[in-house]
Amino acid sequence: MSQSYARATSRQIQALRGMRDLGPQAYERNAGTLERLRAHMGSHGYEPIDTPLLEETELFVRKAGGELAGRLYTFTDPGGSAVSLRPEFTSSVIRHFVDNQDAVRLPARWQYSGPVFRYESTGRGGYRQFTQSGAELVGGRGHESDIEIVSLALSGLRAVGLDGFRLRIGHLGTLHSLLDGFDLSEPTKLFVMGNMAALRNGEADAATLTEHAREVGLLRGGGVDLGIEATLEGMSTEAAEEFILGALKETMPAPVGRRTTDDIIARLLRKVHNADGPDAFGRALKFADRLARLAGEPRCALRLARETASECGISAAPLDELEALVDLLPDAGVPITLDLGMARGISYYTGMIFEIAAPNECGAALGGGGRYDGLVQALGGRGCVPALGFAYNVNALLDALDGGATAKV
Repeated sequence: MSQSYARATSRQIQALRGMRDLGPQAYERNAGTLERLRAHMGSHGYEPIDTPLLEETELFVRKAGGELAGRLYTFTDPGGSAVSLRPEFTSSVIRHFVDNQDAVRLPARWQYSGPVFRYESTGRGGYRQFTQSGAELVGGRGHESDIEIVSLALSGLRAVGLDGFRLRIGHLGTLHSLLDGFDLSEPTKLFVMGNMAALRNGEADAATLTEHAREVGLLRGGGVDLGIEATLEGMSTEAAEEFILGALKETMPAPVGRRTTDDIIARLLRKVHNADGPDAFGRALKFADRLARLAGEPRCALRLARETASECGISAAPLDELEALVDLLPDAGVPITLDLGMARGISYYTGMIFEIAAPNECGAALGGGGRYDGLVQALGGRGCVPALGFAYNVNALLDALDGGATAKV
């Protein structure tokens, strides 16, 4: 036996970085906490289900996107399929619903618990494998369902003996509707929304984001390069229409598909003048930057948001829906912050979103969730079925009970 082989076989094998063992005492404590959470959610009509630890990779990247896609544990199985360890439960639960859509009576209330895996920095005490426990309400419409999920998440923490936590709430649907006021294309709106946290945290500025948007093609018209953008600049709508007709009459003499010539001209005009124009984009970024910094007592934050919308020349009407939700928030005896620049790093959310922070100085996230009305359809389900839910990071919850800091959800 060579010396190098002997050294290799005698090396102590340790747990992977970001993973940890649970000894008997820690295991019992973890199991007891999970059982109390299950009992609490069960008492509110949420039935337990379980989903596979391993799923097709596309399940997690088709709609989740964002930060999550870069943190998957992904590999090719012996059959040649791309598969991933689950990084969260929601996509798997909705896949289960789609698989059984004909047999499920709505609204469906389900709960779950188990390990999830995300490859990320462990420098702040976080773990790459941690336990989630949560609930999903499939088919839940309106603010009453939003409040049901928020209330369940808050009361569940008290059920395991934690108090003094803080609730932060936002609304991506409202933000999306506000950005409609700038007549941006859908990809550009998502780009602005996705960078609000970077604007607030000083990780990016308007000039940097504008250059990046230009580099990825968001500010280069509507994908039809006729070389006429500069020519159309400053033209009246009527003059621009005549110019485009002249430019296109040889190549587009008749309606194309389901669109008439007028439809195509109108779309091109929107692209050239507004949708992806640098001026509209710059105004939207300025608005997003201001809105991202509005976080505080809900009614005060709403008032400032309305003032900001007015000063930026757009309608504040989309804030009416958020105000209606705020009026219904439970008197949970916890500090509530309305954060209009809030994002959760998973792009399937479409409406109300929230996070619950620990009472310690670090304010580590104990759990969070929100509404994702487009996920059922995105994963192959029939119709636009509304849905929402939340999940706790059980490891973070246990650390908070001990008064310590831990990883984010």
